[in-house]
Amino acid sequence: SPRLLLLSLFLTSVVSAVEVSLLSQNVWFIPNASIPAMDRIPDYIAQFKNGTYDILCLQEVWSGTQTTYPDVLWEGLQEVYPYNVSTEPRPLTGLNLGLDSGLMILSKYPIESYDFHQYGNTSGIDGFSGKGAMTAHIKVPDGSSTTRDLIVSNTHLNAGGPLENRLNQVREMRSAIDRYLNKLEESEGLDIEKVPVFGLGDFNTDEWNDDLTATQEDYQQLLDALGPTTQDIFRSLYPPDVDVGLTTGRGRIDYVFGLSGEYNVVGAGVDRFVQETDDPDFRLSDHLGAHATIKLVPLSADEDSTSSSTGSSDASIFGLCSALLSLSILLSSLILLYA
Repeated sequence: SPRLLLLSLFLTSVVSAVEVSLLSQNVWFIPNASIPAMDRIPDYIAQFKNGTYDILCLQEVWSGTQTTYPDVLWEGLQEVYPYNVSTEPRPLTGLNLGLDSGLMILSKYPIESYDFHQYGNTSGIDGFSGKGAMTAHIKVPDGSSTTRDLIVSNTHLNAGGPLENRLNQVREMRSAIDRYLNKLEESEGLDIEKVPVFGLGDFNTDEWNDDLTATQEDYQQLLDALGPTTQDIFRSLYPPDVDVGLTTGRGRIDYVFGLSGEYNVVGAGVDRFVQETDDPDFRLSDHLGAHATIKLVPLSADEDSTSSSTGSSDASIFGLCSALLSLSILLSSLILLYA
């Protein structure tokens, strides 16, 4: 009946939250790596072609006058990840090495636009490259005729040197994201207060002290620099005494941060695929991957704020939505059966 059809459509719209999985992975394509990048790229392609994650944020995919790593990766992955963003090599001027940012974002979903900000605060050998923050506006289909907006920012902070350099880079990153959001608000009417914004990458700032017994002040300063609504997605699910969450042999420096907006946390963890090779001496990277799965909730003007608060991981909401979805599917089936 028409009433049953309307009820089914209503329930479908209520539960049409979309889950998206994100991975941050430093792929270790540095020139002095003990295993050449071209020897490892086929293994990365084979792993990523599984499509485990919806969006990949990669670091150290260096592109220079003599390297084509981003092109080789995307050539092998474009059937699974048809959308990608990387940066062009820097001109060979002065003392720089002609390297780009090393950042690459690959997505199953359309990348509407992106912004890249090159850091002004650098030190040491990192000053020879073009490190920065790469931020993309991604449209995620919700299974119907509409899409959900998602902002993802990928970065790789200064390796070594004083902490203040990295904190200044994070402040640059946050400012660049805010400028990009304001631009999207003006050009597309994006609700920048509600759209989910995530920061991923190799932040080169360890959560832990040397003996893994206490959280470093450096880590808290990193969170503060990212903004007051910043949430460490992994740590929101796993307290330090439950899982230290190491992403390198001695520390935790790779993160998925929820920076702002409305979303629900579904899961998070550390992916060890780079170590799971047939040859124990053949490692794909010196970093493990940091991943998170989040749920993009409907951003309606009259939405109950308790059902889609920033960074909520309320399992009861998920259970209710699942039950409503099941009911909606059942009603839709009945409609088809008795139409």
